[in-house]
Amino acid sequence: MIKNIEAFAADIDMTLTAKGGALPEIVKEALTELHRRNIPLGLATGREIVDKLKHIGTVDWGLDFEFDFIIGMNGGMIYDTKTDSLWSMDLMSREDMKEILTYMKPLIDKYSISVNAEGGGNHNAMNIHNELMESMRRHGWVFIDKTDDIDGFCELPAYKMLFRTDPAYDQEIRETFLSRFGDNWQIIGTFPGTLEIMQKGIDKGSGMARYAKEHGINMENVIAFGDNENDNSLLIDCGWGVCLANGSDGTKAIADDITEYPCDQGGVGRYLFEHCL
Repeated sequence: MIKNIEAFAADIDMTLTAKGGALPEIVKEALTELHRRNIPLGLATGREIVDKLKHIGTVDWGLDFEFDFIIGMNGGMIYDTKTDSLWSMDLMSREDMKEILTYMKPLIDKYSISVNAEGGGNHNAMNIHNELMESMRRHGWVFIDKTDDIDGFCELPAYKMLFRTDPAYDQEIRETFLSRFGDNWQIIGTFPGTLEIMQKGIDKGSGMARYAKEHGINMENVIAFGDNENDNSLLIDCGWGVCLANGSDGTKAIADDITEYPCDQGGVGRYLFEHCL
């Protein structure tokens, strides 16, 4: 356990909160206490950093302060609240997107996989149903149906593409994708049945390290919380990585510790009060 916490970072969905849920009161109390102690607080999410996300603490969760930093796009974007500055990785090219979708199209059709682009103003999607419709409801997005229209889907570059399907097909999708594109691209799980395709070498851990270096923070003194595969690098690279009780088996295996309570019961807040505050 870290004796001198220099920074805090946590995933959002299924870590700080349930998907689309409110921030549990005990999590609010713990974050407020960390803020009172002048410990930089950050979010590390797969979402694109837009104005709504920048103010999620005060607007959506009713906190009296903003988060000090936000790591978005699984490490591909970093927003520094104090300087109001944003760093971001390059967008995927339209040509790369077309090549990937063309190669993966047989599996997309076979399992009616929902696919959507994210970032760069691209809101196109294929097979809009189930989890993709729920995503629209939670985030207030409106996807544009480009089913069977790869050129139309790729009319704008994007930061990443998401495949949403039955978790039973995850492994086949991973193996098919990596056999062709594994040298330059990665495919990571963010939720059972949700796989994200983006540049290789970009992850939440490297995003946290970039912010830490700029602010003179020792990564060994950063405490981090997550629940799934896209959080693994964050938990590994930080000094103390904690997986939620509701997290995946793979993330629990690499974590330094596991919370006693799941996210919807305030697992992060309870852990902080028991071990750190």
